[in-house]
Amino acid sequence: MQSWLIWIFLGIIIVLFVVYFVFSGRKNKQRRQEYAEQIEAIKPGNKVKTTGGICGIVKEVCDDGTIVMETGSEQTGKSFVKIDKECIYQTDAKGPMQIAREEAEARRRAEKEAKKAAKSGEKTEEKPAEEAATPAEEPAEAPAAPEEAPEEKQD
Repeated sequence: MQSWLIWIFLGIIIVLFVVYFVFSGRKNKQRRQEYAEQIEAIKPGNKVKTTGGICGIVKEVCDDGTIVMETGSEQTGKSFVKIDKECIYQTDAKGPMQIAREEAEARRRAEKEAKKAAKSGEKTEEKPAEEAATPAEEPAEAPAAPEEAPEEKQD
């Protein structure tokens, strides 16, 4: 009887490993596809960082799979580097998948806020109008931080 329990336990573990690898492979495939779309979306003006750690701004995208990147500043002197697109590690360019995901997330947030406002609206209907309007009002901008450094306390 114990041998059957061992085989069942072993079978469950094997099934769990197979399910884990199937789902992790799907997630990795989605990440690779998103990365490829992001690299293809690079255009002049995008900021990029290479695998070697060089940061710069794209000045030209060539047809042969390379880009011309500007590094440096006016003070230190600008330089131009031509690198392969595959060497790009990070960029601010957005591919179609990333744009769609951000739009869906913004919609979800807006729906959540609408539900929250509807709930608070139901509660405020019970209160007088003056009390309901006061907590909902918020300042347009947060007060600016003082420019002076705070004084050190002396003991």
